[in-house]
Amino acid sequence: MKPGEPVALGFDIGGSNTKFGLVNQWGEISHAAEFSTGLKTGSLDHFVERLVKEMRSILGDAGVEVIGIGGTFLGWINETRTGPIFTMNAPALHGFNFKHLLEGEFHLPVVLHDDITAHTLAEYTWGSGRGTRRFMCLAMGTGLGAGVIIDGQPLQFTGGCTGDAGHIILRPGGPSCTSGCKGCGEALIGVAGIERLGWEKYQRRRPATEIIQKARSGSDPLAVEIMAEIGGYTGELLASLSAIFFPTRIALTGGTARAGDVLLNAARHRFEELVGDYHRTFSRLSNGEHPGVEIVPGELKGETGVIGAVVDLFQSYRAIAL
Repeated sequence: MKPGEPVALGFDIGGSNTKFGLVNQWGEISHAAEFSTGLKTGSLDHFVERLVKEMRSILGDAGVEVIGIGGTFLGWINETRTGPIFTMNAPALHGFNFKHLLEGEFHLPVVLHDDITAHTLAEYTWGSGRGTRRFMCLAMGTGLGAGVIIDGQPLQFTGGCTGDAGHIILRPGGPSCTSGCKGCGEALIGVAGIERLGWEKYQRRRPATEIIQKARSGSDPLAVEIMAEIGGYTGELLASLSAIFFPTRIALTGGTARAGDVLLNAARHRFEELVGDYHRTFSRLSNGEHPGVEIVPGELKGETGVIGAVVDLFQSYRAIAL
């Protein structure tokens, strides 16, 4: 970071850990910190006390202008964007007004997003989405979610995001996800889906992280086979979503996307098989208004939730400066 440049404080409340950092206008993080969220067993009061304490410490060490606080949650946010309405892994947060709390404590502007929208904003602003009008980000990990940005504005029509796109049904009556959908994208593509295929191929349990790493390196043919199948499911999901949102660029992000080319190429191949002709026809008939769809790896690594949480603050800051 350059000395003296303004920063914003970003935080990301996840089911396991809550992460913080000061973010500059280039998406770079300093003063990174985290602590265990602990809301499955701990109290909300204790969590809030720890959250404010950590923020106060980071802001005290900033040494430069702090333009505001941006936060994100693992779940849906209410329409007024004051706090979460649905967080499966931290239900104690439901209905808590974080905006009121933090504005009262720190007297700074506060903006809040759901996690998928924050990840998408980060990738759009400082990663693979730069220069696109219609951008989609598929976040691939334990769960599965998609965010969409059109002309710089995120689509936020359900829970502060584009809805639960990961629960589109790909195999009716197939494996169940933790939310109870049978045969959805999350059940097939998420960590549980990878490990289920691992059990079938290896006849014993193999963690998803190991399968992903071995597929990326090409050191294990069975791991490559598994992640190619996951890539095929991914291409099917994106084929359905593309007919709704018409992105010109789709980024694959998250831990599963670290499988690299084996996943990416399989997703591209299946997407092309299913809707390649459709998008080319639409492009031709629209005189290039829709240039087609490219599927790319995400560029950002690390705490994209923390980074994406502050995008709105810098947009407002620049607008005021102009």
